[in-house]
Amino acid sequence: MELRRYGRRALVVFVLLGLISLAADMVYEGARSASGAYLEHLGAPPIASSIIGAGEFLGYALRFVSGMLASYLGSSAAFWGFVALGYAMNVMVLPFLAFAGFWWIATALYLVERVGKGLRTPLRDVILAEVTEGVGRGKGFGLHEVMDQVGALAGPLLFAFMLIHYDYSKAFLMLLIPGTLAMIFIFTAWSLYPKIKSVEISPRKLSFRGLSRRFWLYTSAMMLQSLGFLHWAIASYFLKSWGIMGDAEIAMLYAIAMGVDAIIALPIGHLYDVIKFRSLYIAPIATLMIPLLLTTRSAILAYVMAAFWGLTMGASETIMRASIADIVDKEGLAIAYGVFGMLYGISWGVGGLILTLLLQLPAPTIIGYVIITQAASLITLGILNKHSAQE
Repeated sequence: MELRRYGRRALVVFVLLGLISLAADMVYEGARSASGAYLEHLGAPPIASSIIGAGEFLGYALRFVSGMLASYLGSSAAFWGFVALGYAMNVMVLPFLAFAGFWWIATALYLVERVGKGLRTPLRDVILAEVTEGVGRGKGFGLHEVMDQVGALAGPLLFAFMLIHYDYSKAFLMLLIPGTLAMIFIFTAWSLYPKIKSVEISPRKLSFRGLSRRFWLYTSAMMLQSLGFLHWAIASYFLKSWGIMGDAEIAMLYAIAMGVDAIIALPIGHLYDVIKFRSLYIAPIATLMIPLLLTTRSAILAYVMAAFWGLTMGASETIMRASIADIVDKEGLAIAYGVFGMLYGISWGVGGLILTLLLQLPAPTIIGYVIITQAASLITLGILNKHSAQE
């Protein structure tokens, strides 16, 4: 009886985690949909868009810090506390972009939001991995990503609507509504599932022993992929700077990317459950197509580019996260998610700076760079799959 009650509670928490992501994604994906265009609107130089991209490093580095600290504390309350604080920074800071009159203030607010995501993501994923254990992690993370991307689609669409009929200030303030709902869902989930099993049974110590050779191969492959993955802030900046699209259309383009992400999340999660790490080949192949299409400076091909961007994010948010839970033992999950997040963020931030500079040079330069990074990622994934098949 108690076991069945626990299972039902875990299912309710799984749904709540999806609703949290749905509401929160409406906020930060809505705000991010035209982030580069907004900076250009405020008179920012191109480097400002790559600073937001480099802000991913800040967020990912904090995933490591929060994962390590929560593991050391060994407390379910600490896990939930970091999750709640991180989401609060996600959803309650970005509406203040309505009052940012200078590009550097807007950039700072976008960076604060990344800090919040860094604090909560690895710990949220530990909880998610636990409550999806009975349904298959690939499908569980896939279903969560579908709900996540419903919000990621609705947010940019709402933001684009507001830009068409009003202005940036009112568009940002509208994001307070889903942000408030996200916080209500978080505290409801916390009250229903206060004890996290993998936290309560783990020793209160910091250890990297569970991070095997497969983990490091996997992390290396994904770091190489992220070196060539163009951040949306950078893409949207150049879409406006090159005169390809206006602000509202850029936000609509991002909504398309999020729609693709939502459509492929569940199928790609199921594919992962069937073929495991071989499904990861999708990420570097899709990543390669993004700069190839963007540098054509064609409005039509920009829509195709957005679809590949959504496909890459779908792989990142679904099978990349599920992979870690299958590579690392349960007691090392928080540290594993934190270490992976930090290293992935470093490479994505460095890659963003490089890509911003290369986009100001002839197109073959950036295309050659991305071909090299993604080929290296595919080779490393091949080694990972060979090593996994031998175990």
